[in-house]
Amino acid sequence: MSEIGRWRYRHTVLLLCVLAYFGVRFIEFALSLVFPDIETALGTSVFTIGVAVTASTVTYALSQLPSGVLSDRFGERRVIIAALGLTGVASLVLLVAPVGGAIVVGMSIIGAVTGAYYSPATALLSDLFEHTGRAIGIHRVGAQVVGLTGPVVTFLSVTYGWQAVPLASAALVVPLTAGFALFVRTRTPNRPDRSIREQLQPSRLRSLLSRPPVAFTAAIASFAQFVDVATFSFLPYILRAYVGLSSAVAGILFTLYFVVVAVAQPVAGWLSDRLGRDPVTVGSLLVGTVGLLGLLTGETTLTISGAVVCLGVGMGWNSPVQSRAIDLLANDEQGTGFGLIRTVYIGFASLSGIVVGSAVTLGGWASAIETLVIVLFVPAAALCANATLRLGL
Repeated sequence: MSEIGRWRYRHTVLLLCVLAYFGVRFIEFALSLVFPDIETALGTSVFTIGVAVTASTVTYALSQLPSGVLSDRFGERRVIIAALGLTGVASLVLLVAPVGGAIVVGMSIIGAVTGAYYSPATALLSDLFEHTGRAIGIHRVGAQVVGLTGPVVTFLSVTYGWQAVPLASAALVVPLTAGFALFVRTRTPNRPDRSIREQLQPSRLRSLLSRPPVAFTAAIASFAQFVDVATFSFLPYILRAYVGLSSAVAGILFTLYFVVVAVAQPVAGWLSDRLGRDPVTVGSLLVGTVGLLGLLTGETTLTISGAVVCLGVGMGWNSPVQSRAIDLLANDEQGTGFGLIRTVYIGFASLSGIVVGSAVTLGGWASAIETLVIVLFVPAAALCANATLRLGL
């Protein structure tokens, strides 16, 4: 294949992956904006909605490992196409939800099928791109741009009702599924002869996680993802309830946060390809810590805006840490290994809602923010200790 042909093909795949990541994340983000409408329409409770969100997060985390195993067995292309198609089907299931309990089932399915996308897509891109940090960073832009669709989602729900949101999600993934089917070539699977049961053997999974560098990377990602999830879930609440901003200003700053993250992640990935994974990760985490401290102590809208920008920059950690994980895995174990690592750290991060909620209940929002400061600083300190003491992790 000529260099021009190779360049065109791999960038076509990258573009499709960015759009696909947008497609699978859109339904989860959009639903969070219309939960009050669903609550009213179905006569359900906030508790039921909360159970649905938790169920979605848990199934999202649990699907990471199986999707990686399936991609090693059948190839990334098949798994990605299945994840996209089933996301559309799961979205349509919500349209026929007769009661609130059905929302829990629907959200559980959505979490599972959308979660099945990311690990195979990352393995696919790591095979096509030598500079994986930049590729992963650009890929993740798709998820961040979803945060800018709030006005569109609001318009659809106000004009046509909340059912328009899952319908739009289903329509969105149709061309994406077709794009992967038409333009992404079938690759020989990494482990076509190894059964799924064999790949999921506890002894093999323990072997992967027992490698000190892999376990260390999973731990770094777990702490950072904990703050990432908490920020996504609670930043608007912090801006309004703790800082005291109006809902309009809080909404603008939340949008600013998404814009900064969308820029920070590919830049951090690009820098990590040149300067090293760990230095860029430490820099991102420390800037994010400064952002949290700014939220804790800031008194003016300008200082709070600066804090939000720093926090967004801090969430650039994703690209170098995920590239670090890929670097540690052999080609034939990237699907399973990366899926396992993501299951661990996303599962850990799912506790953030309980921890933050408990901290607010017991000590107020200041206590919750202080907790997040500590959690985000820990992985930065661990990486510095690893470099200083030459631990080789």
